[in-house]
Amino acid sequence: MKSNRVRVLLAAAAAGVALTACSSPVQVGSVATVGGERISSGRLDSEVREFQAALKQAKITEAQLQLPSIPRAVLLQLIYFRQFEQFAQRNGVTVSEGDIDKFITEQGGIEKIGPASLSKGVPPSETRQWIRTALIYQKSLERFGANLTDQNSVQVAQQKLFAQLDAIPVKVSHRYGAWDTQQGLVDEARFGKPAEKPAGADQLGDPAADPAADPAAGQ
Repeated sequence: MKSNRVRVLLAAAAAGVALTACSSPVQVGSVATVGGERISSGRLDSEVREFQAALKQAKITEAQLQLPSIPRAVLLQLIYFRQFEQFAQRNGVTVSEGDIDKFITEQGGIEKIGPASLSKGVPPSETRQWIRTALIYQKSLERFGANLTDQNSVQVAQQKLFAQLDAIPVKVSHRYGAWDTQQGLVDEARFGKPAEKPAGADQLGDPAADPAADPAAGQ
C-alpha cells in the first residue's frame, strides 16, 4: 500500500492545481508563456505527437483517458512544469537526480509510474520532469509547514504556496482557452469570464480538493 506521502506526490504530479492567471496575449508562434519563458507551438505539437504515439503503443484510446482535450492536457503539464521550476529556482528548493531516482525505485520502477503520468497528459519523455515537479511541490509544502499525513496542514500550506506562485504570470493563447486561477485551462465565454469547467476536467487531478488522491490507483 502506498504511503500518504506517495499519494500526495502523485496527486501533485497530476498538477491539477489552481495557479495564476493573465489575460495578456502571447507572442506569435507561442501557445503560452510562463514567467516570460515561451512554450512554442512547435514544442507543443511535438509533445502531443509523442503522447499520442505512446497511447497507441499502450493500446489506450483517447476516449479512455476522459480528458477534455489532448493538446490542452499536455499544455497544462508543460505550464505547471515551468511554473514550479521557476518557483524552485527563486526560492532555493532543490531536487536532485538522485531524489528522482529514489522516488522511481520506491514506486517499483518507471514502468509502474508511466501509466499514471500518461493518464494525466504527460508524454513519456517528460515523466522525470513530472516526478521532479511533484518533489518540488512536496518540499515546498513542507517548507510552508505541511505535515503530509495531515490534510488540513497540507491545505494551509497549499494556500501559502499558491500565493507565492502568483508572482510567476501565465499567458495562454486564446486557441487553448483562458487561464483561470481556480481551474487552470478553461473554455472562454462571453464577456471575458471563464466558462464552467468542461466535463472531464477533474481527471487532471486536484490535490487542493483531495491531497490524498492517487492517480496511480488501479494501474
